Amino acid sequence: TCEVLQAVNEDEKIYYVTSPPMTGHKPRDFVILVSQRQPCKPSEPYIVAVKSVTLTSMPPSPEYCRSEILCAGFQIYSDSNSSCMVCYFNQVTSGVMPYLAANLTGSSKSIEDTALECMKYLE
Repeated sequence: TCEVLQAVNEDEKIYYVTSPPMTGHKPRDFVILVSQRQPCKPSEPYIVAVKSVTLTSMPPSPEYCRSEILCAGFQIYSDSNSSCMVCYFNQVTSGVMPYLAANLTGSSKSIEDTALECMKYLE
């Protein structure tokens, strides 16, 4: 799930995100700041940056394991009117590694789901 908690300004929003549990673990939740930047020139990428933040109005819940995104984001390069190239960056920690490994082995679709949500958002 993904819920907007606060619109900081037109380019930045704070979201509350939950993810399903991995085998043997609690589901995870995140409070993240998402910043967007339009390209200054057509050859430059559209940038989406993500990092965890702390909000006193959204304390950790006992139902979830509060997780942290240190630094992540997308660079989206327009190839033409009908296609683009997306580069995904993520500074990983040991807590994120099981999720990343599941994505790389194909046993989880969270990166694919994130990319699809990103495309919907940009449309």
